[in-house]
Amino acid sequence: MRNRVLSAAVAAALVAPVSVSAQSTVVLYGLVDVAYQNVGNYAATVSNRSGFGSGGARSSRLGARATEDLGGGLTARAVIEFDIAGDTGQEGANGMTGRQTFVGLAAMRWGELSFGRQTTHSYINALLADGIAGGNSFQSFYTMEDQISRASNYLKYSSPIIGGGFTFGAGWAPGEDPTAGNKGNRNYFDWHVRWEQGPFGIGLAQAQFKNNTTGAAVAAVIAAPGAFPVAAQAAGLDMKEKDTSLSGYYKFSGFRIYAVHSRSTQGGTGAAEKFRLNGIRGEMDIGKGILALSFAQRKNKLVADSDSSFVGIGYYHQMTTRTQFYATYARIKNETGANLGLNGQWAPQAASFDPRGLQIGMGHSF
Repeated sequence: MRNRVLSAAVAAALVAPVSVSAQSTVVLYGLVDVAYQNVGNYAATVSNRSGFGSGGARSSRLGARATEDLGGGLTARAVIEFDIAGDTGQEGANGMTGRQTFVGLAAMRWGELSFGRQTTHSYINALLADGIAGGNSFQSFYTMEDQISRASNYLKYSSPIIGGGFTFGAGWAPGEDPTAGNKGNRNYFDWHVRWEQGPFGIGLAQAQFKNNTTGAAVAAVIAAPGAFPVAAQAAGLDMKEKDTSLSGYYKFSGFRIYAVHSRSTQGGTGAAEKFRLNGIRGEMDIGKGILALSFAQRKNKLVADSDSSFVGIGYYHQMTTRTQFYATYARIKNETGANLGLNGQWAPQAASFDPRGLQIGMGHSF
């Protein structure tokens, strides 16, 4: 049934341009990324886990982007982005439109205000340090930073470029938990500032969210409001988390350096954490290809013997601007109390094991 609905929605997006006015445009876009992945030493009594999957470097997707000129420099726009599984053709893990579904108004002078399920400012800042890696790649620092990539019910403001390279933004997503006594449960707020000029760029972001089930437990809900999809919450939680990240890059002839420093602190009743991450990546152009070397270390300031270190190497061959072949290898060394897995690792990670993995894949965007 869901596949029939998805087919109907895509068909509607394809025919939509026929009926829009001369001032309106509808663009269909997408990406299919399929990779072979082999991961070993991630848990006890298991051999290497291998197979094909979707999104080895970047998530497979199909989207429709609509814009309309409202006059006076004002533009209306809407985005519907489908999460798809490139290896099976089925609906992706995030649901039919679990990537992005939003509507907004934009103007060159004051920026954009949008509403719906969207990419968070904190995640956009994290990607500033990813370079060629892609958010799903073994090379990415994304999961090490404890970032929330998308939020539902997200009210988002993004500024225009100011002073030749400065931008900023903020977003808020109410948790909408109606349970008596769970005030502010699942509420999410973030902001970011960024400056990019010539070969240099730097960004700072912070995200805050809350778990409050002092009134009663909350059952798992598919496509749950706020920033916590598909998550059950036990009663008695009263936790606040703050994630701060500083990302940057410097580009010079044939080389690029990316770096990130992030801090994640959680306190209150139910859990506590205090992570620190430092990561650096170097990229070098080799003909049509890019060689990437990555290093990172994550420390747990509250729990002894719970630190992790990461090293990875990848080669990305750009056949064209739209077609890419890639191969990456990475490994993580976990202390006895740590269970950090490779970013994009399909196999579940157990504590104290040191995962290592190989990805070989291809992506094409349109």
